[in-house]
Amino acid sequence: MKKTLILFTLLLLLPLAAFSQERLRSNAVFEGRIVPKDRLVETFVKGEYLKDYGLSLFRSVRMDVDDAELERISTLVLRDAADAASKETEVDHNRLRYALIALEPDPGNRCFLCFQSRPSAEGDATSVIVIYMEGDTTLTNLKRMFTTK
Repeated sequence: MKKTLILFTLLLLLPLAAFSQERLRSNAVFEGRIVPKDRLVETFVKGEYLKDYGLSLFRSVRMDVDDAELERISTLVLRDAADAASKETEVDHNRLRYALIALEPDPGNRCFLCFQSRPSAEGDATSVIVIYMEGDTTLTNLKRMFTTK
């Protein structure tokens, strides 16, 4: 009976992991509601591959955007940052260039959102990457990982 109760509780908690990212305003970027999915390069990794990094989920989207799309994406990321437990952002000429955000954690689950934009090799476009991560790590560890790897 005790095992059944534990299993039932775990099954109830599974949707919370999916809910973690869905509650973000910037989730619209991952869903292709800002930039069409055929222009996104998406990476999704989950499980044992991430254990060495203290992560359980890594999801990123990379795309080239115009000024209007960049503004919409930046606005969503900054709205998520407003509710964050911790954040580091960089704005250059009134444009968001970088954000590393530790979101308010769900019970037992730390969530992170990263954003970076830079001029694209493709003319007037801007290259953007948005990353969502979950795991038992910290912003400091993530910064160290991204600067050394």
